[in-house]
Amino acid sequence: MRRCADPAFAVLLAAGLWPALAAPPLRAWLESSMALHMLVQLPLLGAIGFCLGRAWLQSRPGSAAARALAGTQSCNAGGVTGILAASFVMILWMLPRLLDLARLDAAADALKFLTVPAAGLAVALSWPRLPAIARAVVHLEVIATLFRFGWGYLAAEERLCLAYLAGDQQWTGELLLWLGAAYAIAVTWRPMFGGAPRARLA
Repeated sequence: MRRCADPAFAVLLAAGLWPALAAPPLRAWLESSMALHMLVQLPLLGAIGFCLGRAWLQSRPGSAAARALAGTQSCNAGGVTGILAASFVMILWMLPRLLDLARLDAAADALKFLTVPAAGLAVALSWPRLPAIARAVVHLEVIATLFRFGWGYLAAEERLCLAYLAGDQQWTGELLLWLGAAYAIAVTWRPMFGGAPRARLA
């Protein structure tokens, strides 16, 4: 994500990736599978906002963008407000009911395409302001959320998303558990062993 701090690259990324994801062929393909919908489309949408946020942080002092950033950050003391808002948005879009709505209702899908990049933007603006202990808490909550949703989808005896088959739901649950395990290894490896791999947002 380091190139995301380049404003020109971030704008080009958003200008290209966001419309591509919103275009019917790619959107229909990504939303045809629960795993692709949750684990590919949602992270890519979040990455658009994250890169724009990183670029916004590099605004030239005194510019209109810098003044807007200062106003925004005045409501984001310690980064807590942005992280809480982003967490709320991402958890909502992982819920079966909202996944169904996004798959079947154009208005809900449009809302997803607005709110998920906004969540990525909030993370980019908030992460550098978080103290170390708060970052650790966020990492733990991400791991716990991946495991909770993964276990929930695997343990469910019936389909939770009407738009997707039971097999797709099971596969998504397994992937969430594997992703949670990989994330846990990534964030604990360096503190425990002093080397790569590591997960770092700033």
